[in-house]
Amino acid sequence: MDFFEAVKNRRSIRVLEDVAVVPDEQVIEIVESALNHTPTAFNGQETRVVILFGETHKKLWNDTEEIALKKTKEDFARIEERINGFRNGHGTILFFQDRDVIRGLQEKMPQFHDELEVWSQQNQGMLQYVVWTGLEAVGYAASLQHMEINIQPEWNVPDNWKMIAQMPFGKQVQPLMEKEIIPVEKKLIVVK
Repeated sequence: MDFFEAVKNRRSIRVLEDVAVVPDEQVIEIVESALNHTPTAFNGQETRVVILFGETHKKLWNDTEEIALKKTKEDFARIEERINGFRNGHGTILFFQDRDVIRGLQEKMPQFHDELEVWSQQNQGMLQYVVWTGLEAVGYAASLQHMEINIQPEWNVPDNWKMIAQMPFGKQVQPLMEKEIIPVEKKLIVVK
């Protein structure tokens, strides 16, 4: 699939199946390439990733369900349904920000202190989008989540890594829904 076809087809798919659409090594290659080639402000390279497969992936969503159950006062059934869709997937990509890198850049360039926080979030968005589109290009469905999770010691995540988002992925189960697209004339101005 070419890049813009993958961009067009990418959607938030929350009902997944644990099917290896491509070998796990290819998922790792997608993430490695995205980490190495997605731009970051001042080439700070503060974006970090952990990939979970198999039982570790399922345990993440079991733990997340327990956390959500303790915190949710109403409509847990909807949250439980979503978590089941994620847990039934093939894996989860966890996105982090290395806070030591951000602080180092802020010390080096204090005139951009606040902007570096904003740019770091933009760096995250680009990385997440490149990974998501890369997964779509090889046939995986995914979504981007922002749930509270417990970071496990066996993942070897340094204390200075701040969790930003989770991306469960797997074979698509739910039908692809059409999305409304506002006419481009309302979103684009071209000046020559």
